[in-house]
Amino acid sequence: MVAPSRYLLAAVITATGALASNKGSPVCIVGAGPAGLSAAKALEDKGRDVVIFEKQATVGGKSQAVYKDDWFLPLGAVLFNEDSYVETVKLVEQTGVPYRNFSAGERWTFDWKSDDAEVIPGATEDFEQALVLEYLRYSEIWTTVYEPYSGIGYKNGVPAELAVPGAQWLAENGFQVIGIPMIDAFTSYGYGDYREIPILYMLQFFTPSILGNYLGITSGYILDFHTLFVEYSKLIKGPIYLEAEIKSINREKYPTISYRKKGSRRTYTQKCSDLVLAFPPTIKALEAANLDLTAEEEDLFGDVVVHNYFSSAVQMDQLPEDVSFWFEKPDPFTPVAPEGQPIYFQILHPGSGIASVYSWDRTDISPDPEKAKKLLIETLSKFNKDPRNAQQESVPVTEEDVLGWSGVVDYFPHLNTAALEAGWYDRFNKIQGKSRTYFASGLNGFEIVEFPLRAGKDIAESYL
Repeated sequence: MVAPSRYLLAAVITATGALASNKGSPVCIVGAGPAGLSAAKALEDKGRDVVIFEKQATVGGKSQAVYKDDWFLPLGAVLFNEDSYVETVKLVEQTGVPYRNFSAGERWTFDWKSDDAEVIPGATEDFEQALVLEYLRYSEIWTTVYEPYSGIGYKNGVPAELAVPGAQWLAENGFQVIGIPMIDAFTSYGYGDYREIPILYMLQFFTPSILGNYLGITSGYILDFHTLFVEYSKLIKGPIYLEAEIKSINREKYPTISYRKKGSRRTYTQKCSDLVLAFPPTIKALEAANLDLTAEEEDLFGDVVVHNYFSSAVQMDQLPEDVSFWFEKPDPFTPVAPEGQPIYFQILHPGSGIASVYSWDRTDISPDPEKAKKLLIETLSKFNKDPRNAQQESVPVTEEDVLGWSGVVDYFPHLNTAALEAGWYDRFNKIQGKSRTYFASGLNGFEIVEFPLRAGKDIAESYL
């Protein structure tokens, strides 16, 4: 037998040491939103160590809130139901965060360019019957056609029929009336124009139970999601560095993060066994994390689109508590054009006099929060009154009345029809784990809290 070279032995020892060092390092997670926290907890449950880096001052990602007089005023997610929010319900049970029934009350439409508001009349008996019949048929199609492809990461592929725009799919499947409530909800939540957004995402959002919420068939609930994630984060043993500034992420051998802690000028280094990027992977966001993208990543994530959508909490003492205001449409099947204006507002908590307001703008322009906030104040100043009292004058809304403002967030990461048809999610799933890097966000499913939770858990269960 030939004796091994001492140089070879040294190389083996060095390599083994590197692997051991790598194995002993924690999984590094960038982002303490639903996906990051979910991944962290699932990994710790498997015996893995984790460390989380978060640029914001608190956990929760886009699930933020402001508080006044014991009222939580959401600047992100607020609704859930028991059937479709499986992972969310588990968190609610673990943390004991309370929730209550939600009602939109009497529905009114408003024209943001004028001060016109009209009550939405009750549906005719024929319309209601047609809606119920279409709902039953929709539920059957959802279960048989869509559900097999609906898993996190769309790992079973995206058939061509699910890549087409929502309006096209509804028409091709003979739906004539159910699109009306779907448009209202989809647009109000900032998901865009159903004539452009692939039906893949509409179906992911509108499970039969969630669609049933908007039709009054099933129940929905209001929840303080920010408190939910604050409490959930307390179950994680590893450190969570808030207001962390990531200076660089090196992935040449195994991931290493250089960062600064809150209030410190010192740069720290964290070795990682693996890296989970738990935020919407837009090129801008990835570069902001000081990650050197590979050519493959740059090509892939260059297709990711996000929406300009803003949430706010506004003092509107003259607004009735049992009324919700929805955008006025040119016709039942055409959503209002996005121009930075409010598209939905309602007082969530009786007695608070504070409205939760949602605004949207075009996706093909840079975010303009100043314009959106200006339109917020101007528009709400026309409607701070009881619309049922024709004699009442609206009380102007001021800057001081804006108690909370989300600012710019990467909302609803998704792909367009062309990217889906080109097999985007197949490429996405194949890139998971390259350079020991994993991606988890609403993009893995859809932009409601439930799917980032599932995405984070999936990283732990399927890859790590």
